[in-house]
Amino acid sequence: MPGQHALLSPSAAHRWMNCPVAPRLEATVPEETSPYAEEGTLAHAFCAMKLKKAIGQDYTPELQEIDELCEKYYTGEMDEYTDSYAATVLGMYNEAMRETADARLLVEIRLDFSEYVPESFGTSDAAIIADGTMDVIDFKYGKGVPVSAVRNEQMMIYALGAYLEHGVEYDIDTVRMTIIQPRLDNISTYMLSVSELLQWSEEELKPGAARAYLGAGEAKAGEWCRFCAVKNRCKALADTCTGLQECADGKLYTPDELAAKVLPKLAMVKAWASSVEAYALQQALEGVRFKGYKLVEGRSVRRITDESAVAGILDREGYDPREYMTPARLAGLGDLEKLVGKKQFAVLCSDYITRPQGKPTLVESADKRPEYCPGDDFKDIDID
Repeated sequence: MPGQHALLSPSAAHRWMNCPVAPRLEATVPEETSPYAEEGTLAHAFCAMKLKKAIGQDYTPELQEIDELCEKYYTGEMDEYTDSYAATVLGMYNEAMRETADARLLVEIRLDFSEYVPESFGTSDAAIIADGTMDVIDFKYGKGVPVSAVRNEQMMIYALGAYLEHGVEYDIDTVRMTIIQPRLDNISTYMLSVSELLQWSEEELKPGAARAYLGAGEAKAGEWCRFCAVKNRCKALADTCTGLQECADGKLYTPDELAAKVLPKLAMVKAWASSVEAYALQQALEGVRFKGYKLVEGRSVRRITDESAVAGILDREGYDPREYMTPARLAGLGDLEKLVGKKQFAVLCSDYITRPQGKPTLVESADKRPEYCPGDDFKDIDID
């Protein structure tokens, strides 16, 4: 559920654990929302409503959010994905109750871990409290990149908060952290003993959070900069993205050197360059002058303002309508799936859908897709 955010929010923990100056710098930037964030808020509201309804809890706050955002962002696809999430969580809950009769499913629970992270709190999407193994579950509606639960700082902080709150009531020795990302068919799980979690909290989380709360230490750039609010002005990130790396012969990188020094930075460099460009344009529109640069009108595409009037003129001039009228076309696959729902559309139309072979793409070895073996499959593909 949206609301007030702590300076050291769990969702940004991977960033502030690696770059302790980030939180204080980001606090100077007004918080902005986006259509993606609002869409995610609606999906989370559906998730919470479906779980609360299943276990007989009040879901009035979720209904209010759904009423506010539903008309703008709801799709049949969202309904299916949130159904899938709710079914997965309820299945885990039923499994827990077989082992612990009084196991509890907690939905949208506020957690306090300020003992380890100064003035910090957060809201966990779901937690299943039971003897033996406690589950902490996070729903992610994004479809950009798969998110792993392995050593995920946000999930470990949520697990810590849930254990601090309920560890006295139940005999918990293991925490299981699960990220459910249905739009990417990604369910990632990571298990940790309570003793390991508490050791990490004392030795890494607590000192790391103390540094970040004070803004002490040096700025450090890395993949955690992706969602940083000040990445467009960060010197450490700019230095990392533009800094030159030595190569063995002083002229050309070998494939091994590219793999070690250049390829790992590409995503970060692209995101940084785009953010700087967007920031500079916005500043220029607000009157800031950049020496050597100016605002100009971009390329514009001509368009017809009244298609009926133009068609009437061409008709009166004797042109054949078959030459100047374009038949109505079927909407794109994504729009059709949103209209009908992804699963239902597949049931109705799967016989008429094909997936051409994609262009070869270079990714990290950890990517789940099978490795492509070069051959003649792509001889006719134009690689940009």
